[in-house]
Amino acid sequence: MTKKYIIISILVLLILGGGFYYWRTYMQKSPAEKAANDLQKTLESVSQDVSQGVLPAIDTTVGSMDNLPDTNPYSNTNPFSDVKVNPFK
Repeated sequence: MTKKYIIISILVLLILGGGFYYWRTYMQKSPAEKAANDLQKTLESVSQDVSQGVLPAIDTTVGSMDNLPDTNPYSNTNPFSDVKVNPFK
């Protein structure tokens, strides 16, 4: 019985070791890809820093769509609004 557990644990360790080796060799980014990602992040942060003082601040407290009149022609039209209820129902 203990021999069976030893064999199962060795197989599990081999599978885990093989998966780790595959992950380290094939799933990791190459140094060129890492450098390209770092360069992209640096460019984004520099562009945000440069445009920080140049662009005007946007005032979001004033809503331009708050006090508009209702211009939808179908909002108040109901052809059955003046129909009387049948008293014999």
